Amino acid sequence: MNNINKINKRNLNNLILKIQKEISKNKFINILSNLLTEGISINYKGRIVYCNDKYAEIFGYKKEELIGENILKLCSTESKGEWEEILKRKKEGFFKTECIKKDGSKIFINVNIKNVELGRKILRVVTVIDVTEEQLYLQKIKESEEKYRILTETLLDGILVIDIKGNFLFANHIAINLLGFKSFEELRKRNFFDFIIEKEKFLNDLRMIEENKSGYFTEYEIIESTGSKLFIESIGRKINYSGIDAFLISFRDITERKVIIENLKRAIEKNKKILDQTVIALSEMLSQRDPYTSSHQKRVAKLAISIAKEIGFTGSLIEGMKIAGLLHDIGKIYIPADILSKPGELTDIEWQFIKLHPEFGAKIIKNIEFPWNIEKIVLQHHERINGSGYPNKIGGKEILIETKILSVADVVEAMTFHRPYREKKTIKEALEEIETNSGILFEPEVVNATLKVFNKGFDFEDC
Repeated sequence: MNNINKINKRNLNNLILKIQKEISKNKFINILSNLLTEGISINYKGRIVYCNDKYAEIFGYKKEELIGENILKLCSTESKGEWEEILKRKKEGFFKTECIKKDGSKIFINVNIKNVELGRKILRVVTVIDVTEEQLYLQKIKESEEKYRILTETLLDGILVIDIKGNFLFANHIAINLLGFKSFEELRKRNFFDFIIEKEKFLNDLRMIEENKSGYFTEYEIIESTGSKLFIESIGRKINYSGIDAFLISFRDITERKVIIENLKRAIEKNKKILDQTVIALSEMLSQRDPYTSSHQKRVAKLAISIAKEIGFTGSLIEGMKIAGLLHDIGKIYIPADILSKPGELTDIEWQFIKLHPEFGAKIIKNIEFPWNIEKIVLQHHERINGSGYPNKIGGKEILIETKILSVADVVEAMTFHRPYREKKTIKEALEEIETNSGILFEPEVVNATLKVFNKGFDFEDC
């Protein structure tokens, strides 16, 4: 069987050589093929017996490399089956197909196949035009259209295009539904200004967008077709739509969010009052037992807030620092009064009592549901970043940044105000001491912020 195959292949090769000689004698074919801007090849039973330079160039070859090769060599995996069918049935006509260049890259070509007779043999004349660039461009358009369709029809946002007078030029189905309609044909009979409660505000916003050619978020209250009021959040931009100056508006229904936020604000305000009352009650309770400690906590809170703001704390975080400052020594309620007010130096046993106050304070705070980790701040406020503090000798990242702020504020205040057992220091001396211990006992970022706060004129007045 193998010998028969070898004989058949040799006979086919000899036949192809004869055909090639016949073609090469035909000067008209050679001249014509060289004038064509298309690629042209002639094949016999799928083998390329002739091609012009343009044909070879389209596939990234020299023509000598292609002559004698099977035309299927140029087909991609996806198109090979189609070409086997074309060869088998000797199909003629126009085709668009995918091929592979010599470097392995894919190209798209338009193919025109004609059958011609040479003696008793049927030759296939194949004309090809590279349309890769055109095909890729069409694919991009198709993808762009598909993405546009997906964006406008599957987003949760309503999308409108209106002119300066509020006439509808386009609306996706979300916008149509939000405004209370079933189709764009129904919606376009109306004007967008019909739905806006603050018409003058909306018109001014459109003018600003028109002048600045940029969009920005804003909120409006609207009335949809059934009379229900909605709150919408929108962003607009000036565009050119089908040759018309227009505005692209993207908006979403935030009515539910608005209601939730308003209720939350009221709840927070109510809880804040309760928290404030709790903090005041605890602080007053300590002041009745130890007036000095109460004043100390107020001064520490003031300084801690200023340091936190210098570092970048805002909003609720500042409120948390205030409460932590006002309560950080609340555990001293459990310390005997004669120890707290003792003149002169404390004994080792007395110091051990004093060192228990962070844990006592944390236990008191534990039962209060603060929105900040006040319990942990109170527990840690005598810890130091090198692990030399108390009660748990933690350091570095184990200590909260809020605690690191409070610790520096606590030390500065303690050094600059009189204690029964020692004389006070000047602000300058206190700041020099914390600067000396920056990176050892205290967080450098907090120390730097503290120095800036005092350079800007901070004082402990009104505490």
